[in-house]
Amino acid sequence: MGQPLITVIIPIYNGETFIDKCLASVTSQTYPNLEIICVVNGSTDSSVLKINEWKEKDSRVRLIVSDIADLGNASNIALDASKGEYIAFVDVDDWVMPEYISSLMGGIQKGYKMCRSNCIMYDGRRNHKAYQNQYSRYVSIREATWLLPFRHTGLYARALFSELRYLEFSYYEDLSLWPILVARANGVYYIDEPLYYYNQTNVNSIMSIKDERHLVLDKVFDFILSHITEELDREVNLLVTCLFVQSFWTSNIQYVPRTKAGINYMKRIYQVINNKLVGYYYVVQQLNVPPSIKSEMIDFYKYGIKGFNI
Repeated sequence: MGQPLITVIIPIYNGETFIDKCLASVTSQTYPNLEIICVVNGSTDSSVLKINEWKEKDSRVRLIVSDIADLGNASNIALDASKGEYIAFVDVDDWVMPEYISSLMGGIQKGYKMCRSNCIMYDGRRNHKAYQNQYSRYVSIREATWLLPFRHTGLYARALFSELRYLEFSYYEDLSLWPILVARANGVYYIDEPLYYYNQTNVNSIMSIKDERHLVLDKVFDFILSHITEELDREVNLLVTCLFVQSFWTSNIQYVPRTKAGINYMKRIYQVINNKLVGYYYVVQQLNVPPSIKSEMIDFYKYGIKGFNI
């Protein structure tokens, strides 16, 4: 029996300075049966020229050009065009170890639909592992709260994306599918070896841009909650609650301005999550934060903007 075809999806927005290192690492995989789809989306640099050069070197590289500068849209274009039985994602400014795909496939072959690895976070000065004090094992839905909601560092059975695509024209598109994929896969097999290098130095990264385009978690969680119902396992709903607490209160809140736009955003957030986050009070009480912060988080869930100091 031959090796299953694996599609590696690489969305590219103005990534000319990163393409060579990224594609050199992907085309050097010890797992050879790959389809490498590069979607150049809305780029104004020489990314298309670079990918065409790589197509001449390696027939597994495919190029799709889109004039829409949106990561979710680029990912969906590649998913629609993909032929692989399994799907992996690599960001153009990142790179992977030679055994990245083969190791993830080894996890899949243990009987799982999703496999994730540890990764190295590179900030330009030092490398550090994303996950500390972990070990390779099956991670249940309930336990998956410590895994970062990335689409990269993982390998996914194609069937998980059946009638499901990333949220488009929105930041945090990774987050929009993460709990749904975990639920469909019934958990994740985790490999503690760091096989993926996550580059945090790219100035074109959306997370390096601090403006009101980050005020979209209402849209993201409306999308998630429309796919997650009360009838599903309670653990799935708890995962969604944990993701909201982590993404909004520990990260997104820093982008909320003390303006009318910020107030309106908080109102939209409250409207989306009101009485829909299973175990919210329990999750908040487990946090290692001052009691005053916990009270603020709980009051917002109870009363909305009236219970929040903005």
